[in-house]
Amino acid sequence: MPVIYLIRHGQASFGKEDYDQLSEPGWEQSRILGRALQNQDLGVARPICGTMRRHRETAEAALGELGLPAEWHTDTGFNEYNHTELLALDWPMANDRAALTEWLGKQANPRKVFQAHFEQALRRWQRNDDSDRSAYSETWPAFRERVLASTYSLGNSLSSGESALVFTSGGAISVIIQHLLDMDDEALITWNRTLINTSVTRILVNAGKLRLVSVNEHLHLPSDQVTYR
Repeated sequence: MPVIYLIRHGQASFGKEDYDQLSEPGWEQSRILGRALQNQDLGVARPICGTMRRHRETAEAALGELGLPAEWHTDTGFNEYNHTELLALDWPMANDRAALTEWLGKQANPRKVFQAHFEQALRRWQRNDDSDRSAYSETWPAFRERVLASTYSLGNSLSSGESALVFTSGGAISVIIQHLLDMDDEALITWNRTLINTSVTRILVNAGKLRLVSVNEHLHLPSDQVTYR
């Protein structure tokens, strides 16, 4: 039975000029993942990547440990939502990176404060109000539709004995979990908050139907390598 492995990217560079690149811990997480995947019965593995740098770098490191070339099919359907846009529309300070970095640096728990603002921005996006809809380059319903369309298209393309290694982001994985478990929109925020970098979520494919069999697997990571952003 074909299997889709949804892989969240390694730790990105939170607070840096280019968030989209992996941090050094992110590279190491991705290499550890690749070594762990050697013990899985992957059959004929088909690597799939979103187009974001953190997706590509995670794939490069993991596939290298698997002894596979850094080659993959690119599918924009597995790209993350534009978190920068969502934040900027709901939190004006986010438009000024220098001011935001300085302000966060003065907070007792910068990550917790940032997460609270980020989740507020996500909820506003999900409400899909008429007054906001035109401000977003991609609405919440459109995001869900494209992620799920790519997931089902991939599932239908897999043959018996094949697996897909999908290098993607927490938001995309959360949407898929939400859909397969028939959960409400708040589930996106809950799952997005708890998915661990380089965690694996597995889906079995059977006659065009997708069945979620595991979520957020991360036993390959030592406890001091576990990160959430």
